Amino acid sequence: MKKFKLSIHPLFLVFIAALIYLGYFYVLIAYLITIILHELAHSFVAQKLGYKLNHITLMPHGASLSGQNNFYSMRDEILVAIAGPALNVILAILGCALWWMFPDTYFYTQQFVYANTITAIINCLPIFPLDGGRVLLAILSKNGNRNNAIKKVKITGIIISCALIICFFITVFFVPNYTMLVFGSFLFITSILDDKTAYYDHLGLFESKNTHLNRGLKVREIAVPETMQLYKLLSSVTPDSITDFSVLDKNFKVIGKINENQLEKLIQIYPANTKLGLIINAGSNI
Repeated sequence: MKKFKLSIHPLFLVFIAALIYLGYFYVLIAYLITIILHELAHSFVAQKLGYKLNHITLMPHGASLSGQNNFYSMRDEILVAIAGPALNVILAILGCALWWMFPDTYFYTQQFVYANTITAIINCLPIFPLDGGRVLLAILSKNGNRNNAIKKVKITGIIISCALIICFFITVFFVPNYTMLVFGSFLFITSILDDKTAYYDHLGLFESKNTHLNRGLKVREIAVPETMQLYKLLSSVTPDSITDFSVLDKNFKVIGKINENQLEKLIQIYPANTKLGLIINAGSNI
């Protein structure tokens, strides 16, 4: 089992140094709490879906998640990605509600609400490795090549960041907007960096069965079509049973069988959306 690792990206240190230099100590505290909660939201949802977060890198926009994640469905990747911004939105709304009920709390919670709002907005942008970029990456990866999808998302991020920088130079002729320059530059850097500092691993299929083994496990056999995608078998694997899969062709003839032990190995070899028929025909020791 891999150990959990926490690291801090140089951009995060620059972000902290800039806030301290400008005298925004309370803003810094608010952002640190916001980013940690953002990270925990990703980790919590990942754990509920059967993944474990092995390595987190703190960035100004929150937790940095690798583009090489071994997610078994587009749904999983999207749910994990939106967990952070969703929590930030909820906290921002609760903060505003608190102001309405107890106006005196505005002075103490203003920066925290602003930090959550800004973090949510930034992360919803379709720029990799921001969470919005990861949602776009998941959608583009569903029926295509993962590496090509990453390139497309990165190009999108570069275009958006360059547009912001150009807008800054336009404002120079009127009232310079340095926030636009800093924001555009930050997004440009995060778009071109090769982010491999964090990843998710799916929990072993048998790890959750240990608590049920002493009471006995049921043995089930399920027939599935050869056109079914590999990751969809996982939804039929339950903690209280052992499941074997019979793969059928269009004539309902059994062309191969996959047990849970084999399934755990196959999901490490093949892309999640690989059809079972292709795996059977490849003769992968099934």
